[in-house]
Amino acid sequence: MDQLSLLNTFVRVAERGSFSAVARDFNTSQPVISRQVATLEDQLGVRLIQRTTRRLSLTEDGQIYLEHARAVVEAMDAAQASVGIARRTPTGQVRVGVPTSVGMYLAARLPEFFARYPEMSLDLKMRDGAFDLVEEGLDLVISIAEATQTSVITRTIGSAASVLVASPAYLAARGTPQSPQDLLAHECIVYTRPGIDRNWRFIGNGGDETVSVQGRFHVDSSEAVRRAARAGLGIAMLPRLTTIDDVDAGRLVTVLDAFCPVKVKIYAVLPSRRYIPARTRAIMDFLIAEFETTPFLQSTAQLAGVANAPIFD
Repeated sequence: MDQLSLLNTFVRVAERGSFSAVARDFNTSQPVISRQVATLEDQLGVRLIQRTTRRLSLTEDGQIYLEHARAVVEAMDAAQASVGIARRTPTGQVRVGVPTSVGMYLAARLPEFFARYPEMSLDLKMRDGAFDLVEEGLDLVISIAEATQTSVITRTIGSAASVLVASPAYLAARGTPQSPQDLLAHECIVYTRPGIDRNWRFIGNGGDETVSVQGRFHVDSSEAVRRAARAGLGIAMLPRLTTIDDVDAGRLVTVLDAFCPVKVKIYAVLPSRRYIPARTRAIMDFLIAEFETTPFLQSTAQLAGVANAPIFD
């Protein structure tokens, strides 16, 4: 096996922390990946990875070597992406972490993405909690919170509108609020994800307004919030992109339409590197294009009022 392939395997193992995970990524077996790392170690005459029955960890030599190996792999990827087939047709798998609401929205649009990029595959991780891009070996994270890690880079790629919704049965029983302050007399479903509090912020003709809502049901899943609202447990604040079908079907009703909840910024988080692979750019470009054609989403270009505004230099 050529030296670059050995370097690429080592870098991936270091990022994923598992021979088996990398074997699945490369569609091969765990012993093959283990032998490739062992071959590289034999060539260098040092141990790069400390193996135990429970986990893998880099040795001191491995940590030093990883920085150089990653630079070589990224430089080769950049060279291949700049010319030839790789430039025209992105290939390979992209591992993406997304909030549940964004993942559900994206999954329904993947047929178009795969038709456009037939040589790509997507490993989508969906949850409302935070992702550790480096530890989980992800190529891209879409987040509504800015990353605080120094080992990654974060860019704003757009914003999403939210909406207040409740079931027809709840509104029939409790009445329909006419102003944000009326929410204080209602059951509100509280989304408890870190970084999101119970203070609901609105923009209206009279200026900005914040209401500290109360409710008996607190949950850290946006999908559970949606289902609870449909069940009549109270009023919920949700991304518009997850409520469209329910509103159209009459399962949910929008309230306080004259008062717009503050939009949520959407961020792209990537490894701290100068080169972004073509396959990662492909999924980012697809997302941004979706933002531009969806009424309740905005891309960075639309926010800036500039066509084709750059996301990453």
